[in-house]
Amino acid sequence: MAKTPVNLNKLNLDIIIGRNIRLLREAHHFTREELSETLGISPSHLGLIERGERGTTSVNMLKVSKLFNKPANYFFVPRDKEGEPVDDKGNAYAATKRRKIKSLLTLVEDSSLNFVISMLQGVIGLTQNLQLAELQAQLNKE
Repeated sequence: MAKTPVNLNKLNLDIIIGRNIRLLREAHHFTREELSETLGISPSHLGLIERGERGTTSVNMLKVSKLFNKPANYFFVPRDKEGEPVDDKGNAYAATKRRKIKSLLTLVEDSSLNFVISMLQGVIGLTQNLQLAELQAQLNKE
């Protein structure tokens, strides 16, 4: 899946909070109507919050936090479509990437593990060569 860059310079807190509320709602298969009823607001108002066009109250954030079993600080971190934290360029944090790789490796049969490891080593080598070539090209421009 292509990553969507998150430019924190253009985003404000209402957008980040609203997006995270929407991601949680969708991940837990709640409709906008169901969540808005729980919060005591209209579905259209929840839509405004999810799009970052309106802020939400701390009381509603606490309700969402408890409903989806998330700490309050969960809402203040930019996230990708899977709900994983991202930096200001939309890149997943290294720990998140490692966790995803480890979980994928548990699906690989033992007989295929050496093949997968050699493939990963090849990809890492290509990536390092590309980065080196880009650096050399930048140095040549200067």
